[in-house]
Amino acid sequence: MPGAQPIAARALRGALPFAMAALLPVLAGTASAQDCLRLDCGPGEECSIRPARLTARMPGGFAITSIRGHSAIATRGDAGSAVCQPVQQLPRPLSLDQASLYGSVQIAGRLQAPGTLRFEPHDGGALEFRPARAAFHGTGPFFRAHFGRIKLDAAQPPVAITPPRRLAKADCWQAQATAELSDFSVLVGDTSAAGTYPHRARITAIHGFTACTWGGP
Repeated sequence: MPGAQPIAARALRGALPFAMAALLPVLAGTASAQDCLRLDCGPGEECSIRPARLTARMPGGFAITSIRGHSAIATRGDAGSAVCQPVQQLPRPLSLDQASLYGSVQIAGRLQAPGTLRFEPHDGGALEFRPARAAFHGTGPFFRAHFGRIKLDAAQPPVAITPPRRLAKADCWQAQATAELSDFSVLVGDTSAAGTYPHRARITAIHGFTACTWGGP
């Protein structure tokens, strides 16, 4: 039939942009999966994996000991929204100083530092410790981001601090103190429970109690 081939060629050329547009999300999803790994160690959410190849620049004596199942690590973009490839172990060395984490890691180590003890009740807890700047010397982005405010509410035995009587009913108070904290759970996510929790905490040398503004810096 005369003209059939030119017509078919024009139809094919016209269809190509639409086909490419449909293919791009698939290609993007594939690239995202390659850039993001989701640790899968079986059914349930209580399992954990020894991350022999997972590192971060932290103080001496600190080490990442395990990563919670279903946690995601993205080498590009946000791990919380990426399409991730399920794996049972890390196939290559990864640094949390360059990657994004969405999930939970366990970190062994002991931190003794001066800083600010702050009482400010909210959905994520009530009592936290903010180490002084010197505690972050030589550390990387992961440690600086997640150890700037350390939640004390889950420590065992529980941390009990009694402020001066004038601050007994204050909704926010703070004091200078020294903290001895060890063995941490770092939970990264978009809920109020996210944060860094020491398994053990001891607060000493408390002084300089003052009122603070709830929700302030």
